[in-house]
Amino acid sequence: MKSRELIKELSRYPVFTVKDIASIANKEIGYAYTLAYRLKETGQIYKIEKGKYTLETDPFAIASWIAWPSYISGWAALSYHRLTEQLPFTIHVVTTIKRKRKTISFGNGRIEFLTVKKDRFFGFEKEMYKNKEIFVAEKEKAIIDAVATKKMTVQEASEIIESNRNKLSKRKLFLYGKIIHGLNAKLRALVNDKRT
Repeated sequence: MKSRELIKELSRYPVFTVKDIASIANKEIGYAYTLAYRLKETGQIYKIEKGKYTLETDPFAIASWIAWPSYISGWAALSYHRLTEQLPFTIHVVTTIKRKRKTISFGNGRIEFLTVKKDRFFGFEKEMYKNKEIFVAEKEKAIIDAVATKKMTVQEASEIIESNRNKLSKRKLFLYGKIIHGLNAKLRALVNDKRT
C-alpha cells in the first residue's frame, strides 16, 4: 500500500495505533512501527504518546479519543458550548481509566486526564467538531465536573451560572450536583436558587 493511500485510510480515525497501521497496510507489527516512525519523521502523522498517533493538529479534536471511555469537560467544554470567553490552554478529559501519564502536551495545548469512578461518568454527548466525532460534557455537567475536580472555584461556577441562566437547566445542575457527592454546599444552594 502506498503512503498516500495509507494516510487517506488513517484520516478516518481521530487517533490510531501502530496496530491500526499494521491492519490497514496489511503488514507485520514490526514493520508498522518502522512505518509509523518514517511517517512521523516526515511530518505526515503526529505522535500523541507511545503507540498513538493522529493526522490532526488540534488537541480538542483528539482529546476524547486518547483514553477510552472519555469525554471533554470543564473549561474546555464550557468554551465549546460558548458559556465562557476564556480559551483554556489545558483540555480536561474525564475518564474511568487510571493512566500513568496524566498530562500530554500536544500541538499548542495540554490534555489532562481526570479519573473518576464509574458512577460519575455520565452527562456527555457525541458532537461533530471539524468533521470528526468527539465526546463533550453537557453544559451543566461541565460545571459540576470542574467544581468536583477542583479545576474551577465555586465563585467562578457561580458567575458562569449567573451569566448563562437562560442557557442552563436548573434541574440538570441540581441533579448532577446531587449525584456527585461532596459537591460544595454553596454551589448546591446556588443551583437550588429559585431565580436559576
